[in-house]
Amino acid sequence: MTREAPRGAAVLLEDRELLRARLKALPLSPGVYLFSDRAGTVIYVGKAGKLRNRVSSYFSGIDSHTPKTRRLVENAANFEVISCASDEEALLLEAVLIKRHRPRYNVSLRDDKNYLYLRVPRPVEGTGRNADLYPRPGFVRKVGSDGANYFGPYASSRALRDAVGVLRTVVPFRACSDEMFARGRVCLDFHIKRCAGPCEGLITAQDYSLLLSQVETFLTGDTAGVAQALRSAMDAAAERMDYESAARLRDRLHAVESIRERQVVIRGRTRNEDVLGVAFDGERAIGSVLVVRAGRVIGAETYHLQGDANTLAEEWLAGFFDQYYANAQQLPDLVALPCRLPEMDAARTALELRSGHRVELRCARRGVLAGLLARAHETATAALSQRRVEDDFDAERSRELLVGLQRALRLPRLPRRIECYDISNTMGTHSVASMVVFVDARPAARLYRQFSIRSVRGPDDFASMAEAIRRRFSRLGTVARMDGASGTGEQGAEPPTVPPTSSPSRSSQRVDPSFSAFPDLLLIDGGKGQVSAVVKALDEAGISVPVVGLAKRNEELYPAHATRPIILGKDDPVLFLVQRIRDEAHRFAITRHRARREKAATGSRLDQLPGVGPVRKKALIREFGSLEGVRRATVDEIARVAGFSRVSAIRLKEVL
Repeated sequence: MTREAPRGAAVLLEDRELLRARLKALPLSPGVYLFSDRAGTVIYVGKAGKLRNRVSSYFSGIDSHTPKTRRLVENAANFEVISCASDEEALLLEAVLIKRHRPRYNVSLRDDKNYLYLRVPRPVEGTGRNADLYPRPGFVRKVGSDGANYFGPYASSRALRDAVGVLRTVVPFRACSDEMFARGRVCLDFHIKRCAGPCEGLITAQDYSLLLSQVETFLTGDTAGVAQALRSAMDAAAERMDYESAARLRDRLHAVESIRERQVVIRGRTRNEDVLGVAFDGERAIGSVLVVRAGRVIGAETYHLQGDANTLAEEWLAGFFDQYYANAQQLPDLVALPCRLPEMDAARTALELRSGHRVELRCARRGVLAGLLARAHETATAALSQRRVEDDFDAERSRELLVGLQRALRLPRLPRRIECYDISNTMGTHSVASMVVFVDARPAARLYRQFSIRSVRGPDDFASMAEAIRRRFSRLGTVARMDGASGTGEQGAEPPTVPPTSSPSRSSQRVDPSFSAFPDLLLIDGGKGQVSAVVKALDEAGISVPVVGLAKRNEELYPAHATRPIILGKDDPVLFLVQRIRDEAHRFAITRHRARREKAATGSRLDQLPGVGPVRKKALIREFGSLEGVRRATVDEIARVAGFSRVSAIRLKEVL
């Protein structure tokens, strides 16, 4: 492996003639390339089958690049390459360099140093130490070259430890330290049947070696092989009338069969398979691996990823794939992928060289494999949702985001209560406005509200937004402060409620917390037009509150009365916050709009008839089957239906 770098580290890529000469001088061999910025910080690491072709591609056809690649090229001031002997070597080196440099434009596994492996050592004779004849499997965080077998990596240390606890009920290997083992006395583990008692010589070295083999067999997913080995040993013990050993083996066999029964069996799957999924949101993502062995799902792992906000789905997948399989110790026969990798053939070759057997990479759109891919994606999505919740409850992070938002928008106070509004309709029909509330950068779902737009006809988002704002602030009460004072102070107090109007009919009603608190910021899904409509509605109501719109096209922020939009960096956490609030308002509006649209589509003429409510409608449908059946019925037949008199039946027939 050779490393090629420019002589002058300060040489910048703005010199086009020099750049062309450098690109032409690059080798056509496999290798790894590194882009760095003006400060010399590595901002991207990539691999290539042909270095010259790949690196040159970054500087040609820039307009056709993805936003992420354009930003990378704009920020790159230098590059260097490392030639490798093979694609496999480049794959491994890329993973090492990504871990070392943590480049901002790469997808990287977060905190991968914390991932655990289970190390299963081999018995060693001739050392004079019993501990070497009866070695102890254990947890490690780094794979060594010591002849032991390593299983992992496992993202969840707790899940791995729990699994090993169950495994020891099936295969009772020792877990004590070498110092404790040297005492020569059995401990509690032996009495609860989680150790075979090698310290007192209750199991031979040969049988203990067989136990370790069963551990490895079990961890590769072959529970059937372990069950068969235990069954054979149990039968042999019974034949020689060693009934105590036979009983112990029987209990282990029952434990194995119990575990096998709990595993999901997938018909038609006989090979060892990994099923990958990725879910992403901004600069973070979750990669998931569904582990299928001999037609059984034996586990699932999720891994936190980080990268640039403009990273595409296939780029997230490629980054996760390369780094996961650079560390994985057991390689499957098939890897199912949610989309194609940029270099499928090179990835396949690298896995086959490492595993020593044929490996298939497949993207499935139908059948059993497609169902497994959907499950892997659901697993990743669920883990990402959990991560969002964890972030929401990180008070320090939330405070930083709100301070950043206050500075970006030049707000008079910290925006602890943010209300966001969105309009959803279909060609102006079934129009719905949503109001979502975030308090301290966290969604307050109990405060969400929706408005069915009443006064607007046709697709007029401006008028619809104005109606929603008027109706929201008409519910604020008579003591709404006209100076825009916040109902949420910076000292952590709860938003004060505003009493309802003094009308006797409402004085006894409970104050709705969704409308009784004054917001610190109104976030509008839209640009200048929507913001202007909201400001006009607020002015008419005599209310002052900061308003900002978030336009979808370029994600620009439009503060009220500002002459030009505010553009935040694509990887700015403050932008992610307002995008998330906007997306939540959109999701909430769509939910209500779809419900109204479906209700209208499934409704009938009976819903519009005078004097026919839900009870009478059900009775008519039960009796006559449909609206056409009601039309054919006589007055006397309708009058016999529960809830109808002859007079009401006559009125109904007149309308029909």
